[in-house]
Amino acid sequence: MTDGKKNVKTPLMDEFCNHISDAYGASSHAKFCPSIDGKKEVLVDYEPLKFSSFRVFFLSKGTVLRDPILLIEQLIITAIFVGFAVPVYIYFRQDLGANRHGAVSLRVWLDGQEPKMRAFAMIMTTLAAFLLSFYTSMAVGRWWTIRAAGVGGIKAATVELEMYICQLVTQEPQVLSAIRRYGRTSLMLVFLWRRNQLSSLKEFFVEREMLSAHEADQLLKWNHCLHETIWAWQAGIVTMLYKEGKIGSDQLFQLLLDRCRDGRQAVQLVHTHLAVRIPMQYVHLLGLLVKMHNTVLGIIMGILFGAAVRNGEIIICAQLFGRTLILPFLFNAILLINAELSDPFDGGDSDFPGSAYEKALDKDSQGMVSATQNMPDWLAIRAGFAKV
Repeated sequence: MTDGKKNVKTPLMDEFCNHISDAYGASSHAKFCPSIDGKKEVLVDYEPLKFSSFRVFFLSKGTVLRDPILLIEQLIITAIFVGFAVPVYIYFRQDLGANRHGAVSLRVWLDGQEPKMRAFAMIMTTLAAFLLSFYTSMAVGRWWTIRAAGVGGIKAATVELEMYICQLVTQEPQVLSAIRRYGRTSLMLVFLWRRNQLSSLKEFFVEREMLSAHEADQLLKWNHCLHETIWAWQAGIVTMLYKEGKIGSDQLFQLLLDRCRDGRQAVQLVHTHLAVRIPMQYVHLLGLLVKMHNTVLGIIMGILFGAAVRNGEIIICAQLFGRTLILPFLFNAILLINAELSDPFDGGDSDFPGSAYEKALDKDSQGMVSATQNMPDWLAIRAGFAKV
């Protein structure tokens, strides 16, 4: 390789080393940013390779492993497991009844019942796994819709409104700033609504310079579904510009009103998905099934564990205890993840990074203005943005 080509392409060995480093390196597995109230950190991005390697055993920040409910549920299942294993161990060789052949010990009874017990446990496991997969599919689908069509729709409508007005109507700073601020405010109002913090609305927005004190007071005068109804202010800006004669055609006026409509619809989509959850009867039945499965599994595995200890079957003991740990842990974790995904605005650890989204919206909108003001000379002159 000649000196002139050393930096043209990364050598294959460097790419290999970087790939290995991404998977096993000591760098953090995820990026976090402060939540909107600054009291905790929320996830912004993560490195998938670290979750595809053995590093996954050493990662916990931002994962379901930090949820204390998971540990409590696991302790309850372990207590049930031990509660049934100990009596079987104690009374394993004692006669508990009799049939036409004489006395029957607990050991003999378990030998005949073990296949049936294992089969019953497998049936419950299969049913719970199937229903959980369906529930997870719905929860993740709703979460992605909120993120892509909801939050993404708010950003798209705001940025496009800023771009069109800057390019086709006016570059007045007050107008362009208002469009950005009202779009950001609409998004952050969703967070305040879900966290029951609307009472501190004025302090929150004035401190962050999203609204003036007068604008916050005006917002509180109707105080109804503010995250959606504030888009009337965006439509008001467009209507004002039209009446001032700055919007040169009815088609352009309609185009700008369509962007306002798109923003309002995006907020309504978020509102609908948050206010109307997956049917409670289904979630209740699924939760009941999972807890019944975990309880029955703890009982059956505990009984078989006590017998396996008596028989000196160490490998069987490890398998039984491992099954009691792994399956309930997995099912409980899925339930908890789905519960968190149902509302990514309520202040939980898996919330959307509201502050990051709000700042990105502001920067992207300002970027549209800066791009318009810094066009190439040939384009700026021909488009009428610069003097010849």
